[in-house]
Amino acid sequence: MERFENTILFGKYQLCRILGRGRSGTVYLAKHKDLEEYRAIKQVAKACVDAGQFRKEALILKCIRHPGIPVVYDLEEDEDFCYLIEEFLEGDSLYALVSDMGHFSKAMTVRYGIQICHLVNILHSARPTPILYLDLQPRNLLVCEDTIKLVDFDHAIHLEEAKHLTKRYGTIGCAAPEQYTGAILNERTDIYAIGAVLYYMLTGDFPGKTPVYPKEKIDRSLARVLYSCLKENPKERYESADQLGRALEQVQRQMEKRKAGVFRREPESSLVIAVAGAFAGVGTTHVAMGFAAYLQRKGLSVLYEERNESGAVRQMAGWKKSPVNRFGIYRICGLPMLPLYGKAVKLEPHPYNVVVQDYGVSFEQFSQRKADGYMLICGSKPWQLEAVRYAIQFPESPPGMAVIYNQFCRQLAEKLPGPAKEAECFLMPDCPNPFVCTGEVQKVYDELFLSLTGKRTGGVLRVLSERAGRIFAPKGF
Repeated sequence: MERFENTILFGKYQLCRILGRGRSGTVYLAKHKDLEEYRAIKQVAKACVDAGQFRKEALILKCIRHPGIPVVYDLEEDEDFCYLIEEFLEGDSLYALVSDMGHFSKAMTVRYGIQICHLVNILHSARPTPILYLDLQPRNLLVCEDTIKLVDFDHAIHLEEAKHLTKRYGTIGCAAPEQYTGAILNERTDIYAIGAVLYYMLTGDFPGKTPVYPKEKIDRSLARVLYSCLKENPKERYESADQLGRALEQVQRQMEKRKAGVFRREPESSLVIAVAGAFAGVGTTHVAMGFAAYLQRKGLSVLYEERNESGAVRQMAGWKKSPVNRFGIYRICGLPMLPLYGKAVKLEPHPYNVVVQDYGVSFEQFSQRKADGYMLICGSKPWQLEAVRYAIQFPESPPGMAVIYNQFCRQLAEKLPGPAKEAECFLMPDCPNPFVCTGEVQKVYDELFLSLTGKRTGGVLRVLSERAGRIFAPKGF
């Protein structure tokens, strides 16, 4: 691992670590010694790029002012390298998120797609001449506090220069067909790349020459949008990023109509799901994080909040080397996570609408917290049943809570104790990675989501096994 403790550039930038490497150079995280602010510094060898080409990227960024595009602070150079000093944007790339979480849901893909269209439209609407990005791909799109940011403009050019290009670049899988030939490049070249990125978010793969649209991951209206973006003939694609964005907004409105219950409230209202476990080690944190990640994939703005003293969030952040933002939140495997802070710590109000609070085994706090939904995590092993019975029959347990038997053992279904109050029970199959939903775990979360959103009528006591369609009644029901 490279160390930078003694590396200071231009007398003021203390290098911290490498943010990324690409074909054109290396990007470092640096701290301005006097201002105590972080910067992203792009270093490119003079042997690889001429000074005029490097300055072009700075000038393109200089003429754009938008929160989703980094601010350029300065240009520097030494004997061997050119340096571009930019605003540091905290976040994970779409590529990293898909690698950690698997493919996104339709809702999450559409929500991010609308933001991407808006950013590309800003470039295409630049005056006096539009700007073509020409390398839109998952590694160049960051998710920062649930907002898309666009970075790495080294291949961006003004539209009037497109016809004179002698060298053409692009990322395989995202680059439009005309980037491989001598055909004209225009705004529709970027439209193709938007479609490729949408396809990647939905499926985890890049579109081939003939894209395949899995029915379980995409509906007809969204398929039509992607089909239009990925046309080989540029004239058959959407005319503009604005037109594509409006088509995605229409798809989003159709999806919103299908949302139900508590999650259809006004965006400004904060919704809380409280989670607790029957005993230590039952998997409370695992399930709470998994359910938060599931809600995020459904397109909701979700925060996992640690309300116990396990220190799990900081341990994971250290393992993933995730930085903390101004809200005190880490983004780990794509999921925003707020660790437990002391009472003396005052944080800015966070922007997330849905919060999954993990109380560990603190029944008193769990039962006294006013929440929109409650989840109690239990074990299903014979030696755990006494602790489980105590937890689910706890006198102050909230009515209507969902009881989840973690790592479900089907043979014990009829021996599991039922709750004393109106509730629904769910049997959770083994899930090694909380951020990646298997098909069987997805079915349980779908049922749990319907229960918490009030889609089903209350008072029906059910246990859902990992065998689709099989329902068991615990002893005592």
